Amino acid sequence: MPTTALSQRLMRLKENLSANPRSSSNERVDVVVAILLYQDSADELSTLLIHRMERSNDPWSGQIGLPGGRVEKFDGSTQEALEREVREEVGLELGREGDQLGVLSVGHPGRRLELRVQPWVYGLQRRPEVTTGPEVQHAFWVSLSKLPSLRGNSEVEIRGTRLVVESFLVDGRVVWGFTYRVLNELLAVPGVLR
Repeated sequence: MPTTALSQRLMRLKENLSANPRSSSNERVDVVVAILLYQDSADELSTLLIHRMERSNDPWSGQIGLPGGRVEKFDGSTQEALEREVREEVGLELGREGDQLGVLSVGHPGRRLELRVQPWVYGLQRRPEVTTGPEVQHAFWVSLSKLPSLRGNSEVEIRGTRLVVESFLVDGRVVWGFTYRVLNELLAVPGVLR
């Protein structure tokens, strides 16, 4: 259990997410991802994004995303899977460093309708030290209030095909697809943007 209280702003965000549930935390899903939020002294909310390693067996190889991964048979719950994946990818212990604020809509990455992915929103008491695991090239924080001004179209290449996609362009990194949709859903939650 976290040792310090969340800010009033993060507590209001938790109330807003619970007042208008987008999915249930006990839904059957295949993959879980974490939206990790911290509020700095300037009252700015930021979230952690990761740049995935290039791997031949990973359909999201080299892309920008949220920490998370598959729910495995040995995981006792989706929350346990999320905590394990966050620990493996960015070295954070969610049970100690964060408070669950709520969940967003279950979605599907690309055309993979059989794959159900659930984003969980966590509030952090402070900006934690991040230690990336072997599946992550780099992790970086982005201010949520800056995202709307970073919206546009970008060209990406997927399995040899070039596509123009809606995206956020964050310091030269293209945030698109499922992560783009999740962040847009988060930005629409009352209290996220001022």
